[in-house]
Amino acid sequence: MSSLIFYTDDTQALVATDTLVVDPSGNPIHFCSKAIYLPHLRTIIAGTGIGGFANNWANDVNNDFVVSGIDNLDFHTPSSLRAKWEKLTKEHDFPEDATTTVYQIGISENSQQISSYAYRSTSNFESEKLSHGLKMKPECQPVGNDLSLLEALRPMMEEQRRIQEQVDERARLYIGGQCTYMHLTKDACTTATLFNFEDYEDQLSHIFDSI
Repeated sequence: MSSLIFYTDDTQALVATDTLVVDPSGNPIHFCSKAIYLPHLRTIIAGTGIGGFANNWANDVNNDFVVSGIDNLDFHTPSSLRAKWEKLTKEHDFPEDATTTVYQIGISENSQQISSYAYRSTSNFESEKLSHGLKMKPECQPVGNDLSLLEALRPMMEEQRRIQEQVDERARLYIGGQCTYMHLTKDACTTATLFNFEDYEDQLSHIFDSI
């Protein structure tokens, strides 16, 4: 995961990510959806850190779990993520400082309001109930209140990208492709592409030329 920006209050959640996937050298290899919505649980799953971990977890939840909603899922998540992380790190030669965080954001089956949780590998995937408000990874400056939530996403994500371009390549997060978002309320979840980054077409050409 490279860019994740989300906002929650009692009645809504807005979750935005970029779509770029790169190889270890930072070259584009494909685009993907980095936040997954599970309609039967009214829950969005996204993540940061090791690429694909949160998406694979969302697939596990969709195929293997019998739960009534996000709060019920929260009960099972920490132990399941620990087992999944242990298996993954044994099978792959990840750097010692490799980390991942899974976010679950949805409509509580108990309160019928937005609930959101974080599960961090650095905290042994203990459940962390998140407060409402605006959150982003990697860090950037929140945009002023004169912009709507959707209007604020582009300048924030582009600032994340500018900051990361100044980071050493070994530690850099590569942000690009498209900005996609989900807007979740108790009645529906809408999904759309907000914008393409300026070098989207160049990245797309590079990907197809490399096949």
